[in-house]
Amino acid sequence: MALFGLGKTKSYLGVDVGTAGAKIVQLKEEGGRAKLHTYAFFDRPLSETAQSLVDAPDFTVASIKEMIKKSKCTAAKAVASLPISSVFMSVLSVPRLGDKDQRGAIEVQARKIIPIPLEEMILDIKNIVNPDEGKKPKSDLSKNIKILLTAAPKKLVAKYMAVIKDSGLEIGSIEPEAFSLIRSLVGKDRSTLMLIDIGSLRTSVLVVSEGIPYLTRSIDAGGNKFTKVAAASLGVSEEEAETMKADLRPDPSLPAGSIAKVFEAPAMQIVNEVAFSLKLFSGLAEAQGKTIDKIIITGGGSLLPNLDSFISAKVNLRVFRGDPWARVLYPDAAREMLDEIGPRFSVAVGLAMREFEQ
Repeated sequence: MALFGLGKTKSYLGVDVGTAGAKIVQLKEEGGRAKLHTYAFFDRPLSETAQSLVDAPDFTVASIKEMIKKSKCTAAKAVASLPISSVFMSVLSVPRLGDKDQRGAIEVQARKIIPIPLEEMILDIKNIVNPDEGKKPKSDLSKNIKILLTAAPKKLVAKYMAVIKDSGLEIGSIEPEAFSLIRSLVGKDRSTLMLIDIGSLRTSVLVVSEGIPYLTRSIDAGGNKFTKVAAASLGVSEEEAETMKADLRPDPSLPAGSIAKVFEAPAMQIVNEVAFSLKLFSGLAEAQGKTIDKIIITGGGSLLPNLDSFISAKVNLRVFRGDPWARVLYPDAAREMLDEIGPRFSVAVGLAMREFEQ
């Protein structure tokens, strides 16, 4: 639905193409801030989610075009995302050298840790700047610098670019979902925290410190597993179970830190990954002096009633449901509606916000 007229103001479109569906969000600039113009989404039946949407380009392009038309989207330039499970990200320590020599040193390390030939990957290198370095004389600077290395398969990037282009949109950029989630849910928060994005088929876990993803992981467990166990327990179809799950509300009779028993097994898969990621991060050299003191959950699966308190009780950390609209202007009358869909739009909102950082 179109919420505002745009006139001649700048506008930006985020396109999140997932496995179970796609979302678009158009933001416009107003007084230097992002303001919601329109949004749209579509979902595929659970029985059709085995194949990625980018591997069904004709259907996906037609669906995006339909979303653009029905939502009255007017932005021509789009920012798209790559799934965390398909992108390699790592923080490396490399010698402080000239640009050409430093690139070579990075590639030497990258070949050791990336299982795919670098010739088949697109590499992005970002220096992690220590704010204290600018105050030191060159003689006191460390011999090494930290960089964030991101690598994505060229073939995968080409598929996403083709879908966006064939949908009639101009490609502004393509980035890993990790950056979009940080932008919409973390913002300028420099603390060390964990993000958990519970999608339909996969759950992604990120540990973020000072806006940098120091750890990214992805497991085959998502909201569809909650649906499947509910269908089996109640003896109904998965489509019926999905509808029933969407209608669930918090149960005040449940003890604190509990969820409905039928959902405990798939919820524990997520909890176990969270616990493992916490332990893994604590062993990284980059984690020295950093303490994770909170968790933000998002994605459609995060809407399961009491899941936030369940995770909190199991790992003994504060858990919050993320609000991707927190840095976006919108009419007060839309608050309730946006709260309902918010967790599903965290990536799309973060993508559309990217241009406001330029």
